[in-house]
Amino acid sequence: MANQGFEYYPPPEVPENWPQPDPSPQGEGGDQEPQVNGPMTPERRILIIACTLLIAVSLAFILRGMVFTIRNVRVVGIHNLSWQQVALSAGLGPSSNYFNINEERIREGINANRYLIYERMQKVFPNTLFLYVHERQPIASINYIGIAYIMAEDGMILESTRNLGEVNTLMTVSGLALRDIREGKPPLSTKVGQVEAAIGLIQELLNQGYAQQIEDINLSEPTSIYMTTRDGFSVHLGDSNHLRAKLGTVRAVIEELKRRQHTGGVIEATVPGEATYRPDSV
Repeated sequence: MANQGFEYYPPPEVPENWPQPDPSPQGEGGDQEPQVNGPMTPERRILIIACTLLIAVSLAFILRGMVFTIRNVRVVGIHNLSWQQVALSAGLGPSSNYFNINEERIREGINANRYLIYERMQKVFPNTLFLYVHERQPIASINYIGIAYIMAEDGMILESTRNLGEVNTLMTVSGLALRDIREGKPPLSTKVGQVEAAIGLIQELLNQGYAQQIEDINLSEPTSIYMTTRDGFSVHLGDSNHLRAKLGTVRAVIEELKRRQHTGGVIEATVPGEATYRPDSV
């Protein structure tokens, strides 16, 4: 009754010599995966290589533009200038790359700015650059045919102005036999040793912290240098030899004279370690 309504057909008989299917798709190494793709053609290989190169180049451009571009500039040694002015002098821009930084070009660019002296640089991976510079400071003025030329400690002329009131706080350097003076260069004199003596004396005054006390340096004769202090003392230093010892003696003598209520007079300090004082005649 269970098979009522259905007809049953037995499976056909299979001959004994009929080939049987191989249970392994690969024949003898049945444990291998079947080969899905066809053999690698030259065209397909070229396409894969081209795609790989395209991805690599794109990644390199992304890294160059977003990771290795110099985005942080730190400037050490500036006082009045901004870091942007230093970076501009160094030739740095939006496209400056960590791996393409050329120190010689940066040195030349910074040194071309009359206010700056290049010292060194430091790169910090991946996008930071430290610049170490020395910023020249106005220290003295040279008055020449109605123009005040502002000079740095190494003799570099920084600026020029016709308003002499702007340089009242700076010491003056007088007596120079000038033959050329302009911004961005040290002055040139027709008398040998004048400019060199001025620079050497100014630098020693700075080293001893006494530059602000000097009103004028007269170098009419480089072998007979005179200084005038803001306290009213006239100091004769002789030549530019042994300036450290001479200035040290002058400072000590002036302090003692001020303690004794002396104002003005002439101090002879041409011999290192020795000084004589002569008050102004009444």
